Amino acid sequence: MRSLCQSLGCVVLLIAFLSSSRGIAADDGLAQIKKAGKLLVAVDTTYPPMEMEGDNGKPAGFDIDLAKELAKRLGVSAEFVVMPWDGIIAGLAAKRYDIICSAMNMTPERARQVEFVPYLKMSQVFVAKKDGAAVAKEQDLVGKVIGVQADTTSSEYVEKVKKSGVLIKEIKAFKGATDVFAALRAGQADVLVVDEPVARHFVKRDPAFFRITGRALAPEPIGIATRKAEHKLQKELLHQIEAMRADGTLTKLQVAYFGAELGT
Repeated sequence: MRSLCQSLGCVVLLIAFLSSSRGIAADDGLAQIKKAGKLLVAVDTTYPPMEMEGDNGKPAGFDIDLAKELAKRLGVSAEFVVMPWDGIIAGLAAKRYDIICSAMNMTPERARQVEFVPYLKMSQVFVAKKDGAAVAKEQDLVGKVIGVQADTTSSEYVEKVKKSGVLIKEIKAFKGATDVFAALRAGQADVLVVDEPVARHFVKRDPAFFRITGRALAPEPIGIATRKAEHKLQKELLHQIEAMRADGTLTKLQVAYFGAELGT
């Protein structure tokens, strides 16, 4: 009987060990990053000034500088993986990189696939031509062609507005934010719905052509995406973001890129 109990005890211990090992394997992202000495960061460089291609051909922008600062505080370097937006979450699941730091709105659908570490709040705004009709509210979209970036909060918002009964003429979805603004310039769209910092970037570059005419959605959080099981990495990233908020680093980055803090 004792021998049987001992055997059962061994089995219980083995099961506990295996369960623990699986838990460690699923949550070893932070340790692996530190061992490798680099943080692999996915970005879509078609979303200036959040992420864009710099003068040297390398990624640049607010999220790039944020990720570099995070990596520095983790004691590693940041290495960037440029990805198309429509495949960026799949790449994270496939472990092609450690995090996504690319102005990702924290929607319920995405939250079912990834875990978020929030760091900013951004509004959605209407952008029109300088000499075009001003759009300040949803009813102003009646009869107009709306340009959005595909698979974004902006595109979801416009689809909901249309389904609510607002008689939008057409919704045109483009792959990148730069394509959206090119469409407005070419007369392929009457108004755009985009994130506030992106709108500010293009208006600043060409104030004679583009203008922000109103707010489509109130500020909503954006976050750094990680795989769900990597709790240690999530906890450490949240700690570092809060430290950057407390010491003024986040504010300085926002002022440098946007001229003010967003979401205020």
